[in-house]
Amino acid sequence: MRELMNQLKYSWKVLLHPIDGYYELQYQGKGSILSASILFAAFYVCEIAVKALTSFIFNLSGLKGTSPLQLLVYTAVPLFIWMLSNYLVGAITNGQGSFKSLYISTAYALLPYIILSIPLALLSNALTDAEHSIYSFFHFVIMAWVVVMFYLQVKETQGYEIFEALKNILLVLFAAVLIVVFAVALYGICLQSYSFLIEFFREVLAFD
Repeated sequence: MRELMNQLKYSWKVLLHPIDGYYELQYQGKGSILSASILFAAFYVCEIAVKALTSFIFNLSGLKGTSPLQLLVYTAVPLFIWMLSNYLVGAITNGQGSFKSLYISTAYALLPYIILSIPLALLSNALTDAEHSIYSFFHFVIMAWVVVMFYLQVKETQGYEIFEALKNILLVLFAAVLIVVFAVALYGICLQSYSFLIEFFREVLAFD
């Protein structure tokens, strides 16, 4: 338990000194699958809280029409695709990151959102529509920080140079698109095959 608490406390090191933080996550075991899973769960809770707590001025839909299960899928699937494409691209470009290290480092890359999203949601209730620019500015800062964290995650975990990391992030995004296209195509094929089999057996049974 103490080791887990130390790994969670280490989040502040990764947040404030991400280059050293990612290096130590990768090579010194400062994080674990359990601590990363807790951070992923915290990210999911933040997603729910942000939708529920953000003022209707800045979030008209709120939680209306979105079930917790849908939100879980919308949260987990993109992160899994990111990790998978990151791993696959790293495997063909001499990257140093294992899937485990990418799982852990991806969770820690979400820290700016985990820490700041709920305070921003609460702040939104004290703002008026005329102060929309203030909310937009802080939201942009959080998301920009997350983007920087993901860039440094790729660079440090995979052991890339600065421009090499940028090139490989583009490859990761391209691979992610291919994975989505393949998954959609596979789903369509399975659905068509299922419909064909149902019709086939119906006709066979009707013939008998």
